[in-house]
Amino acid sequence: MEPGSPLYETVRQHYLFAGLDQGAFDILAVHVSARQVEKGAILFHRGDPAANFFYLDAGLIELNLIAASGEKKVLEVVSPGRTFAEAIAFMREQKYPVTAEVLADCSLCQIPISAYIELVYANPDACMRLLSDVCRHLHARVREIENLTVQNARSRLASYLLEHIVETNDDEATVRLELPRHVIASRLSIQPETLSRLLRHMVDEGILTIEDRVIFVHSLARLRPYD
Repeated sequence: MEPGSPLYETVRQHYLFAGLDQGAFDILAVHVSARQVEKGAILFHRGDPAANFFYLDAGLIELNLIAASGEKKVLEVVSPGRTFAEAIAFMREQKYPVTAEVLADCSLCQIPISAYIELVYANPDACMRLLSDVCRHLHARVREIENLTVQNARSRLASYLLEHIVETNDDEATVRLELPRHVIASRLSIQPETLSRLLRHMVDEGILTIEDRVIFVHSLARLRPYD
């Protein structure tokens, strides 16, 4: 990763690296490599030895598990500006616990775990920043579990649509779905058929109009009661 490049500056601002002093970050940058990965590729499989974690600069990465029944469960979809697999650096057994699949052509940075850990252990500020983020993610996961257990399927879908609004106009809004519907269904812990049925019902009720991956919400007031 070249010092002074846009990617260098972007990665430098990430919480995992912002706690490192400039000299330490420059040492790490020597070991960081940029990669281009095409849609459909598998970055790593569950159980593979974990030598690296990643920073996603562009594209989408799906983290998933395959159940004993053969059904795929999407645990998370990583968007640009985020890291993934970094928690493995602090685990005793350094193996990837999930599979990472490329949903859209990606530009990412590959960071060697050993080089990062060596610098972080010598830097208390970086450790505190990391601890803060772990707590933030833990709270997010608790909220997600509450949504999945307390809300019904229609409420979870309504919440998801409200979280992905890109434009509003009084009581109307536009929602853009960046993920395929089967991925959204997995994230909401429902079957794809259930997702399609719920959307169809909302269309029939006049709440939504759907054009491919763009959803026009005609009444936020009617959608929000299910949130």
